[in-house]
Amino acid sequence: MDWSIIRDELKKHGIRNSNCMAIAPTATIANIVGVTASIEPMYKNVFVKSNLSGEFTVINEYLIDDLKKLGLWDKEMMNDLKYFDGSVQEIARIPQELKAKYATAFEVDYEWIIEAASRRQKWIDMGQSLNLYQAKPNGKKVSDMYLMAWEKGLKTTYYLRSMSATRIEKSTLDITKYSNVVGQRIRDEQGRITENVIEKPVSATPKEDCEACQ
Repeated sequence: MDWSIIRDELKKHGIRNSNCMAIAPTATIANIVGVTASIEPMYKNVFVKSNLSGEFTVINEYLIDDLKKLGLWDKEMMNDLKYFDGSVQEIARIPQELKAKYATAFEVDYEWIIEAASRRQKWIDMGQSLNLYQAKPNGKKVSDMYLMAWEKGLKTTYYLRSMSATRIEKSTLDITKYSNVVGQRIRDEQGRITENVIEKPVSATPKEDCEACQ
């Protein structure tokens, strides 16, 4: 075909990016193809996805490849990933560089996710469907998060995702193996791990968190 007419029109008028690019999460298609959901960080390295077709397990094949190269991929590692719900942060034998590389969406501060989106937004004429993540959302945190997204110029966001009620099946695991782990590590509100911390007793006076007084 003679594309010279199109080329001349583009040279004269240009083209809007919205006519050639659309950024959407497309999570189900991504699972089938074997990639992450568009520009989203990895939800978890191992998780159960539920839809109208049923439930199936999604695993990060890139993490497996890196673990195989280091000779760390075995049945015990798979059990560790199941026990920690797809997080690698609490598995001692995984190198720190892999822990940083495979941090999940809940282990990345939402400020960084919004900042990255704001920089992409400059080159996108249409809105990007950006998922935001909070393990344990409350009114103040959600308000702060969406206010930041607005201040950064995002035209829209998509879902707010919290921790799923569906977990990896653990009935086949030896729970006693992890008895020295539970209670010694805690996860803060941003999903980061604090090592060797004794859980604080519950205060008699609950912390005030009035969602109407943000």
